[in-house]
Amino acid sequence: MMPPDSQTPDMILPQPLNGTRYGMVNRRLGVLFVGRVNAGRSLMAEALLRHHAGHRFDAHSAGLTPVDRPNPYALARLRAEGVATGGLAPKPLERFMTPGAPPVDIVITVSELAATGMAGAWPGQPVTAHWALPDPDPALYPDADAPEVLVDAIFQDLRRRIDVLSVLPAHCLLALSQWGNEDDDGLRTA
Repeated sequence: MMPPDSQTPDMILPQPLNGTRYGMVNRRLGVLFVGRVNAGRSLMAEALLRHHAGHRFDAHSAGLTPVDRPNPYALARLRAEGVATGGLAPKPLERFMTPGAPPVDIVITVSELAATGMAGAWPGQPVTAHWALPDPDPALYPDADAPEVLVDAIFQDLRRRIDVLSVLPAHCLLALSQWGNEDDDGLRTA
C-alpha cells in the first residue's frame, strides 16, 4: 500500500491548467450522465461514480424528459450493493445547461434518444461518450421478472465502465475533448 501522500495514477494533481485543457487539473471533474427519463440507467451511473470515485468526480445525471420518481428496481439494486441512494431523483437536462450550473467536463449518454438528441448541444468542448444500454423501464416488459434481471445486467455493465472511467488520468480525459472538431460529436464508445 502506498503512503497517503504518494501520487497515484488515480489522483488529480494540484497544478494549474496554464490556459490549456491538457495540463493537470486541480478540481474534481464534472460528469453528467444523460438518459431518456433519468429514472434508471443514468441514475445508477451517477450513484456508482459517486460511490466509487466521488473523490475525483462530481457525478450528476439528467433526462431529456424526466419522470417523477426513480425506477424502483434500480434503487433496490444499488442498495443491495451498499451504494447510497439518498437524494437520487430524476432531473431535467436544462438544469445543467444554464448559467451557474455545475461544470460539466464529460457528458455520457446512456440511451439512443439522448445520444441523438444531444448532438452538438453542449457549450465548450466536454468529452462526450455514448454507452449503449437497454431501457430498464418496467412498463416495457410484460414478464414480471424481466425488469429486475435487466437492471442487474445494466448494473454490472455500468460498474465495469465506471471502474475504467474512475482510474483514467484527469488530464487525459480532458485532452480527449480536443480530438474532435465542430463537425464531430466527440468520443463515442459503445
